[in-house]
Amino acid sequence: MDTLLLLKFVIALSIGALIGIERERKTKETEFAGVRTFILIALFGIISAYLSTKVSYFVLIAFIGLSILVGLSYWVSTRDNGDLGLTTEVAALLTFSLGALCYWGDGYKLAPILAIIITSLLALKPSLHRMAQKISEKEMIDTLKFLIIAFVILPLLPDQSMGPWDVFNPYQVWLMVVFISGISYAGYIAMRFLGPERGVGITGIIGGLVSSTAVVTAMAARVRESETLMKAAVFAAVVASSMMFLRIFLEVLVINPTIAPLLAAPMLVMGILGILLGVWVWRSSKIKEMDPKVKLENPFSLKPALIFGALFIAILFLSKIANIYFGSKGVYMASIISGIADVDAITISMALLAQNSTLSATTAVTAITLASISNTLVKFGIAFLLGTRSFGKNVGMLFAVIIAAGVIAVIFI
Repeated sequence: MDTLLLLKFVIALSIGALIGIERERKTKETEFAGVRTFILIALFGIISAYLSTKVSYFVLIAFIGLSILVGLSYWVSTRDNGDLGLTTEVAALLTFSLGALCYWGDGYKLAPILAIIITSLLALKPSLHRMAQKISEKEMIDTLKFLIIAFVILPLLPDQSMGPWDVFNPYQVWLMVVFISGISYAGYIAMRFLGPERGVGITGIIGGLVSSTAVVTAMAARVRESETLMKAAVFAAVVASSMMFLRIFLEVLVINPTIAPLLAAPMLVMGILGILLGVWVWRSSKIKEMDPKVKLENPFSLKPALIFGALFIAILFLSKIANIYFGSKGVYMASIISGIADVDAITISMALLAQNSTLSATTAVTAITLASISNTLVKFGIAFLLGTRSFGKNVGMLFAVIIAAGVIAVIFI
């Protein structure tokens, strides 16, 4: 007996059972499909795919036949109880398709993943409805803009280097715009639906993915309103800033994993140490919940994306010129200056230049670390100038420990 074929049949039956159990819990007795029916539908799918190797288009004929049966069942159910929902019927057709997918090639590896996603969507119906109701028209339009720049504009751009020193690659630059926008978008959505009012922990962690500067600014304003929020505000500010280091490491890990091992030391040391210091402060605070009123940008706005793209291109050229005329010292100076404005742009620039062998891995890692330290010092200035002196002092002392740890880590690279 073919063991692989037997495995494919077992996976198909398991998929039918998984989706069927979820539908059995949610549907009424009058509906056509429960757990047994879904198992049979998945089995029908893989058998049809198997028979299509012997009878041409058998799987297509079987799918059409199943669709007719599902359609008749839907017609009867709507006539009897007026229920116009199509969820179970569509799930049945998808189950057949997944069953058939299990037979073809490596489809048995993909089918369980799709089945879990489908089952999750079915089970999370109430949450998804609530989420849809919370989305504003502006957020929906911004989401469509993001999808356009990611899946319409990006594929049309040429993927080749051009311009002086072959630094400019339109596809690569826009891909980085999509990548950074995607991280901020995910953080915004999480903050939007979980809500900063859930606690300073969510504010610090998720806010750090969107904009740690925005979190520090908001905390400084809250401390000015009430000194009793001091420790909770310090926690949120430090954790958000520490998440920046982890975000930087993630960006480099995706873009140029070859330098990630070198960057891991300073970024993980500063990120993890910062979170631990923040937790230490938080544990000594009596106030664990507050509405930090963090004002974040829209999930996607074209203007900030274009500004990031322009800054990214400028840093690529600036770093290249600095390296040619001033060597690594020039790159470090450019990184410190760039980090004041945007740490993501300099991070990605250094990662790409190291990938193209324009810079050494050590130079790129040192430059990224200096940029992150420069950005952290800017946030200290915000905490000190916009908050109270006590808030600035507390944040500054913790930042000093974090920066010192990062510098020591770079020295030993």
